[in-house]
Amino acid sequence: MMESQVAAAERQRIDDLMRPIATLREADLDREIGARAMLVTPLAHCLVVARDHGATALDTPTARMHGSMPAPLQGLYANLIGERDPLAARAHQEWRPHVATIEEHVARLKAQVRNPDLLVGWLRRNAESGGAVLAVVPARAWLSRACLFAFAADAIPERDVFALFYAAQRLAVALELRGKPYIGDLLEMRFTARELDVLRAGLRGTSDEDIASGLGLSVDAIRYYFKKFKHRVPAQIGHLKPRDLSRILHHLGKL
Repeated sequence: MMESQVAAAERQRIDDLMRPIATLREADLDREIGARAMLVTPLAHCLVVARDHGATALDTPTARMHGSMPAPLQGLYANLIGERDPLAARAHQEWRPHVATIEEHVARLKAQVRNPDLLVGWLRRNAESGGAVLAVVPARAWLSRACLFAFAADAIPERDVFALFYAAQRLAVALELRGKPYIGDLLEMRFTARELDVLRAGLRGTSDEDIASGLGLSVDAIRYYFKKFKHRVPAQIGHLKPRDLSRILHHLGKL
């Protein structure tokens, strides 16, 4: 994993840089993301695009976008590229950063992507804004995945690419805590061994009857547990079905 390529002291420094993103004022967010990313490696500007996982049972909202990218370029990406972005898709599929000059990215897109003109135009406009080199860095939080577009004026050293990869993960987590403050409450929840058994069985999607039979409990007991879970979780997600809650807790590493 690329995080292992980053020294412990550097990981701690990046943690300290990115953690406050979770509680910054909204008015300061984009500026601070850009400034903190610059302390990882010199950048012209950056953009973080985050979306919920499809398997969390949450409504998938419009992608959340933050960073120091000029507003017209950020708006172009949001309105015309977004989910169709092959750069982000490739980074996530291969789970590694893709670093190249803008023209190298353009050449690959023209060779491998049908109708790349819109994305090519966006890349070249970023180059005109000082970003001659682009690192496309995949990132994941608990319930969302993200992509960091880091534009630099010059080549990015390999050690800084590793650091950007680590920083992108911490940034994704911090942004998710802003957007889903109930995550902290879920992470603090504690369960008995029996409750964990019921939740894990719910994660498999079996019926109440099957769960009861497998655990040696009554159907009423299983339904009681599920009702109890719904009353314990934060109100923002209290409307979700118990099996959906199980999936969220699984993504959080609780099951």
